[in-house]
Amino acid sequence: MRITIVTETYVPQVNGVSRTLSQLVRTLEQGGDAVQVIHPDYGKPPDAARCHRVPSLRIPFYPDLHLPIPPYRGVRTAIDRFRPDLIHVATEATLGLAVHRYAARRRIPIVSSFHTNFDQYSDHYRVGWARGLIWRYLRWFHNRTLETYVPSRATMLGLQRRGFRNLVLWPRGVDASLFRPDRPGREAVRRSLGFEADDVVIAYVGRVAVEKNVDYLAEALAEVARRFPRARPLIIGDGPARPGLEERLGGLATFVGFRSGDELADSYAAADVFAFASRTETFGNVVLEAMASGLPAVVLAEGGPAEIVRHGETGLAIDPDSPPSTFAGAILALAEDGPLRRRLAAQARDHARSQSWEQIMGTLRGRYEAILGAGSPAVAPIG
Repeated sequence: MRITIVTETYVPQVNGVSRTLSQLVRTLEQGGDAVQVIHPDYGKPPDAARCHRVPSLRIPFYPDLHLPIPPYRGVRTAIDRFRPDLIHVATEATLGLAVHRYAARRRIPIVSSFHTNFDQYSDHYRVGWARGLIWRYLRWFHNRTLETYVPSRATMLGLQRRGFRNLVLWPRGVDASLFRPDRPGREAVRRSLGFEADDVVIAYVGRVAVEKNVDYLAEALAEVARRFPRARPLIIGDGPARPGLEERLGGLATFVGFRSGDELADSYAAADVFAFASRTETFGNVVLEAMASGLPAVVLAEGGPAEIVRHGETGLAIDPDSPPSTFAGAILALAEDGPLRRRLAAQARDHARSQSWEQIMGTLRGRYEAILGAGSPAVAPIG
């Protein structure tokens, strides 16, 4: 097969979408497929010749994000030269919309995936007034593709209630050989950050941004640090809310910025508990990575994390409407009880090992083959 993937975020950006799509590309290429990836230009050479970079601008208030600049004549030319059998549009903004329309005109089969809770993000960025318009656009966009791949059952049910059709569950996997508790760099990371052997390191991994509920998390971590002096919060990631969070937590937490690859895996392994308070996750890749690294996770039981963490077995899932003090209490329960922490850690690792990228991406590849084998039209009919 010849597959074009269109996305407004890709490596070297560090987020769940970029990691998921890079795993998809690897699986397709290992299966003998030709892959083209169309993504914004991040000012660095692409990771392979397969990539077509689109000129982009950084967002002043969020420099980690790049907006591709229309018009997209070069994109259309690149697609024509590659001659894909199928196009997978992973993001719904201007670049995705332009390719969506072009694929329909050229009658190239097109599928999509849903990754982000845009309506919840709209509240955080003070554009909640546009929520109805956003949902109408997203419903139109995805219902005009043959299938929409959704990362969790909770997200699927929510979309179905809003009139989305042709939804297919596409969960996430984890590389349990990379993310594991016995990483060779574990002790070196702990030493370099000044952690003692009996310290209990509580890690957060992800964007440091308001949509990740980091203010709630900071309040909980501050309470944990006050009540349990051996607790050492570790913030792995970066984003626009980091300066405020550093000021708020003072010397209570260690901030190390973005990590990737072996460095990220060693950082997970250096921790003892994972704390993640986001309420906007369609899945929550970092939760599964933490579990593979042998960390029991404390999460809010909403969206994707509620399906990943089994309360009392692989971590603790807290009522999402609970105050930060309740979340802090759950972290303390694991920090103070070593046997409980180790039991949940082992069970978390076992669950994560059963979620392989190869199986999950192979299933998606089978969906592509079925669509092409059925001789489907370019887009799903409306009506």
